Amino acid sequence: MKKTLLAVAVLGLFTGAVQAQSSVTIYGSVDGGIRNLTNADAAGNSVLGMSNGITASGISQSNRLGFKGVEDLGGGMNAHFVLESGFVLGRGAFTGTTPTLFSRQSFVGLTGAWGTLDLGRQYSIALKQLGSYDPFGYKFPTIVPLAFAASADPLSGGRFNNDIQYTKSFGPLTARAEYALGEVAGSTSNGSSQAAGLHYENAGISVGGAFTRRKPLVGATYQNNNQWLVGGAYTTGPFRAALGYIDERQDVGSATAKIKNFWLGGSYNFTPSMKLTGGYYRTKNTTTAGNDGKRDLFIVAGSYALSKRTDIYLEVDRAKFTSAFSNQYTASPIGLPAGAAAGNLRQTGVSVGINHTF
Repeated sequence: MKKTLLAVAVLGLFTGAVQAQSSVTIYGSVDGGIRNLTNADAAGNSVLGMSNGITASGISQSNRLGFKGVEDLGGGMNAHFVLESGFVLGRGAFTGTTPTLFSRQSFVGLTGAWGTLDLGRQYSIALKQLGSYDPFGYKFPTIVPLAFAASADPLSGGRFNNDIQYTKSFGPLTARAEYALGEVAGSTSNGSSQAAGLHYENAGISVGGAFTRRKPLVGATYQNNNQWLVGGAYTTGPFRAALGYIDERQDVGSATAKIKNFWLGGSYNFTPSMKLTGGYYRTKNTTTAGNDGKRDLFIVAGSYALSKRTDIYLEVDRAKFTSAFSNQYTASPIGLPAGAAAGNLRQTGVSVGINHTF
């Protein structure tokens, strides 16, 4: 009897220790803002709303509700997962043209001395590295074009489905590689994505690059897409400067469509609570058929932190298009405003709002 009681007590202690090494966290971001955009239709009318499009999620930051967990497996290893949903605050709906429960992230993985291996829907390598080279650091994702450019897919927002991703850090150097399964019968390349990237960060300097090769469905056939990304940033005291370049090429039948993104900008923290950020972004489309066009975007935003988790913001942006700038193929990251049909090739946006994270 005594031995049985002792065994039960030891088992109870062991179970408690295991529970203490495992945790699940609920987190999220709630962004409520009002945005006015000029030349929103062919008649040149403006639109006033609480997001940058009916399927968009937030203005300053994407609205999300997530669950993440980690379990210590011993020996320096852990198991972890992330399940994250996006939502439209003004309507309480899921984001996306096809609403999905965990549309933002849905993956599970292992971490050890050998690195990290994650499987599921997750941010592409290109998008992960872009945050280090973007003046806004993922802020205003539906206005700044980089989230879309990172995946060459306007519906993914820089995420890949069925993605196998490996990450390993060597001091200040981080190496990443990924392979997203296409799941097309009879082909291992159709619909798939492969990428590799290197990122260095030390003493206020961030620099790196990534290469992504995809074979998306364009029209009725799967065709090659290649993308290069390079970028860098420098931080000293309250000042930060960043710039980068993306070169993407998509086969479209016997032709080739090209999209190039270049950007530069910076930010300055006047106080621990007050920050001003500005940037310039150029997106240029070219095709072998000679249909060339571009968009120039200027954006300035100021924010004031009411607390560590809550801030208010004011943003102004100005976009100038050329008449030939349009969706050159189904995976093009940006299209003309609806007003372009009437020659309204300029848009001005003004946004004001509040963001709370938890």
